[in-house]
Amino acid sequence: MKRRKKKKGILLSLLDGFLSLIDWLCESVAGAFVALFSAVFRGAWALLCGLAKLMAKAAGVVLAVPVWAFRRVTAPRNGAARCLRLDGPEFESYVALVLEDNGFRHVALTKGSGDQGVDILAERNGKTYAIQCKNYDGAVGNFAVQEAYAGAQFYGCEIPAVICPGTFTRGAKELAQSTGVLLWDGKRLSHMMKISGRRPRHRA
Repeated sequence: MKRRKKKKGILLSLLDGFLSLIDWLCESVAGAFVALFSAVFRGAWALLCGLAKLMAKAAGVVLAVPVWAFRRVTAPRNGAARCLRLDGPEFESYVALVLEDNGFRHVALTKGSGDQGVDILAERNGKTYAIQCKNYDGAVGNFAVQEAYAGAQFYGCEIPAVICPGTFTRGAKELAQSTGVLLWDGKRLSHMMKISGRRPRHRA
């Protein structure tokens, strides 16, 4: 009887060891499968992200040209830049005509010399204007604002103004705000030119 018990004990031990081996193999295979699946998933995800970024860059390159062309077409044009081909007296005469077309009355050019910083005198809605014309490429500075302000007082006008086909410096804008001088830049002049319908013409 004792020998049979020993044999059973050996068989159970072998069976238990075999089952443990099977369990270990299953766990190892499952772990390896999970690790492989995780690695494949991460690799596929990284590949998809890379492809998405590449496609986005490619789309940006492809769309860059039509977007640039659309912006060029739809961007507001500074028609006042065409005035730069005019000389000083031509620009003043042209602005006077444009002002008349925009509802100004009694528009008159001042004398070429001794104009006290004012090129055009005009009236609109019961207000008198003293206007200085600056026709050059670049930002107009403080001096033009000072001249317009002083010229308006000399001629007894209520509203001094400076008109140009370009822009004004920051200092000119600050001084104009404190002195009440109107600044008509290229954008404003372009709008007035559009209402007028006249084109600047160089006589030469």
